[in-house]
Amino acid sequence: MTTMTMDSSDTLSLLSSMYLCKPTKEALENWKALLSDNAPDYLQEMKNALDEINPASEEELDDLLWEYTRLFIGPYKLPCPPWESVYTSPKRLMMQSAYTDLQQLYEEAGLAINNADIMADHIGAELNFLAVLCRKLDSGSKKDIYAPVLRTLLHDHLMKWAPSFAHDMERATESPFYNALARATGLLLQKVATREG
Repeated sequence: MTTMTMDSSDTLSLLSSMYLCKPTKEALENWKALLSDNAPDYLQEMKNALDEINPASEEELDDLLWEYTRLFIGPYKLPCPPWESVYTSPKRLMMQSAYTDLQQLYEEAGLAINNADIMADHIGAELNFLAVLCRKLDSGSKKDIYAPVLRTLLHDHLMKWAPSFAHDMERATESPFYNALARATGLLLQKVATREG
């Protein structure tokens, strides 16, 4: 019997959801199920960190939610703002040129973000966009359209800021889960960048 393993697009979608979704009991259970037996080696630390969390423990859920809020939402100064514009604009502000460029890139690919609360340059949105593009290319769909968009997203956007974001996140948290997420993000992006040249 053959075990199906997660491919890059599945893994990108999973990591995207970990940035976009609050760590609720249901989210944790879904993530654990997705990482059960088919996780690639570089996600083993993530799987172990999730296995250590007890979704039935209100205290553990509250601690994890507080860490998610502290890292990505506020109200205090964020140690690792999850928006590309903050990392790439001279004044470290939101909704700068990276945001506008990404909106155009989504349109070029015929895609849109259907949630007004998610900005185009959020790490979760960019990882999800990359997952969709990888899935389309793996299926052989319109390579002449999607391949250049994927290269632009990866090399002109994600690889210019996400490694710094992941490094800042790793330094800012003592949570094994968010440490593992930071490292997995960096490793996966490197894997995709190597694959796509």
